[in-house]
Amino acid sequence: MNFNKESRLSADSALQRIGFDKGTAWNIVAGVSKDLHGTGKATIAIEFCEMKRVHLENLPNLRSFSSGNIVEWQALENVVANQCPNFKKFGLRMIKNSQLKSIFILEYEGQIVDIDNKVVAYLFELLDDKLSIITEYIVSDDEVLHKTILNLQRSHFTNLQVLWVKNCKQTLRQFLYILLRRSRKIEVINIEECTSIYYFLFDTIESYEERDGDIDGQFFTQLKELRLTKVYQIRHIWTDDQPTIIDLGNLQILHIKSCLFLKWVFNWYPADKLHQLKELIIEACEALSTIFNSHDDKPRTKFPLLSKVKFKSLPNLRQIYGGHLEFPSLKSLMIEECPILTKFTTGFADSHETLTTDGKSFFELNEIVFDSYDNLVCVISSKTLEELRNLKKLFVSRCNELKILFNIHEEISSSTRVLEQLYVLTLIDLPKLSRIVNKKVSRFYQNLKILHVKQCKSLYLLQVPQKLTNLEISDCEVLDKIIIIEEEEEKKEKLTFHELKDVSLENLSKLSVVFPSISEFPSLQTLKITNCSAMRSFIEDSKALKESSATTYFFPSSLLVKKLKELHIINVDVEKLWDYNYLSESFCELENLSLINNNKILSAISNDMIMRFKNLRKLTLDKCESLTEVFDLEDDNLY
Repeated sequence: MNFNKESRLSADSALQRIGFDKGTAWNIVAGVSKDLHGTGKATIAIEFCEMKRVHLENLPNLRSFSSGNIVEWQALENVVANQCPNFKKFGLRMIKNSQLKSIFILEYEGQIVDIDNKVVAYLFELLDDKLSIITEYIVSDDEVLHKTILNLQRSHFTNLQVLWVKNCKQTLRQFLYILLRRSRKIEVINIEECTSIYYFLFDTIESYEERDGDIDGQFFTQLKELRLTKVYQIRHIWTDDQPTIIDLGNLQILHIKSCLFLKWVFNWYPADKLHQLKELIIEACEALSTIFNSHDDKPRTKFPLLSKVKFKSLPNLRQIYGGHLEFPSLKSLMIEECPILTKFTTGFADSHETLTTDGKSFFELNEIVFDSYDNLVCVISSKTLEELRNLKKLFVSRCNELKILFNIHEEISSSTRVLEQLYVLTLIDLPKLSRIVNKKVSRFYQNLKILHVKQCKSLYLLQVPQKLTNLEISDCEVLDKIIIIEEEEEKKEKLTFHELKDVSLENLSKLSVVFPSISEFPSLQTLKITNCSAMRSFIEDSKALKESSATTYFFPSSLLVKKLKELHIINVDVEKLWDYNYLSESFCELENLSLINNNKILSAISNDMIMRFKNLRKLTLDKCESLTEVFDLEDDNLY
């Protein structure tokens, strides 16, 4: 190996280009030069292609045939070793077991020994040449890897396709250096818990300059999958990732986790050359500031096949790419605990709500998760939201600057269905969120099934579709209006929530009425209302609206709940709970009833309700200071 002064200067310059100062760069090169110099010695092979016989006799001080180098016997058949008392184990180095065709003559404790004796195994390290043909190599011991390096032959690992390494130390970098020089078939590299690798992982500079003579071209041309986990000390994955040195055109999966000092993933490698990339997952890399640190970012770059992106626990990540990115195949996007990230791409997860998307991405996107993404002001700023036609799940939490989810810039016709595939919407701890959407949209997430809204202290308006199965709203201090999104544009006499099974409302101090008077809930099973001080009725009481003197009941007579099994009213001052003229099916399936901390109610259950509560198994009454009777058997008009 020719690691000369010129090579050192070249490596030194490359390290300075990726951010090291001159002194540190030179120290790194000097240290690696020393390591690789030893590695180079260990890999030199002395080949005896035609020698068939070796005779060693009366050599009392002979310990080994060769010191340090690998000796290969390609035709050896017969050995005499007589009166060589200090000959050490593996003194004759390596031979293929299949080559031993004749008898070995050896005086060993006064015996003549043949090829089946243990003495043969003492003198030679028998090779079955597995490392020349293996396609998968798994190692989790540094000593084993070191021994492999010392005994390398020129043909070893030339057919390797899959490499799995765990718990190896500085020896790993030497091994990777050798591997780069000889392997062009590697498809999968998985490196875990190799905590003593410093500065960089792949020395692409020196490997490129010191390639084996019969190997040309770039590195990693067949690489499809690269996974790095808990390689704590590396600052860069490769010393030089210019496209003249590496070719990642076949890379499909890139996972990086817990590489604490990694500054960026790509320095010079162009983003548009990753045209086969399908998964990009980066987690727990505290020093990471950007994904692409390219100095010549193109204004627009496309990832045609990228379907999954996950960035998590990247506290210093500021940007992904300097220009605009397109994701025509993206299906899952998760950005969690990236507090200073400014944008995912223009108009999407962007800190500038005035910019809009280009309408060329996100048509396949079905899952979005944003958590602790502090610069986010809107999820998407779009002309019509046409891009998100396949979105099924949206989860947004702990985004301190988020004001609106969907910022639409053009008018939407009444016939246009928006977010038609959205199935789950979860919003948690969004202190500045005031609205879901900035425009009035007639047909908006009409097929939504699960709606959870918690700790959105500025949210004053919430759209609720009829096809919900689960509704949970809590800690929304200014929410005072719920708008029902009807299934059809035409007005109906009744609004039926056919699939709604569970409703939980908690700490909603401004909300007085939940649903309009014409609402029906044939599938509702659980209803829990807690600490809603302004709430006077679960649904609007049409009779009370028409007659100002009419009594307002918390559950008016128009309410239909056929399958309700659990009812919990907690810390809500309800004076009149039940009407006396319900439809015959309402409340007949109730099994668990709780009235807790109610200071106004005088009696709990009327005679008519007793007849309905045939299935009631549990009744809880607690801290109801004005309660005088549990059962009012005289008057169905309950007070």
